[in-house]
Amino acid sequence: MNFEQFKTVIEALENIRERSHSIYQLGIDLMNYDEPNHKVISTLLESIFKEEGKDWIDWYLYERKGFDDKILEAWDENNNPICYNIESLWETVKPYRKQ
Repeated sequence: MNFEQFKTVIEALENIRERSHSIYQLGIDLMNYDEPNHKVISTLLESIFKEEGKDWIDWYLYERKGFDDKILEAWDENNNPICYNIESLWETVKPYRKQ
């Protein structure tokens, strides 16, 4: 997987998350409907990235933005910000790609 492919996948997953959240705000819970798709996507990401890389992707997509829309931050061991946009997420997970 190269950066452009990664960016396309992450942007699509962000759109799916936003759409699902908007629909949920209307009182419609699509969790059971979306779950099989989520399993497929998760399995594909696990085939590309080691566990730590997959964990950062999940954090970026599903935990970074809090319920109050506050954006959480993450730092590396040298106290440098990481995973604050797709490019920095890619730089963080790139070393965890499976060969």
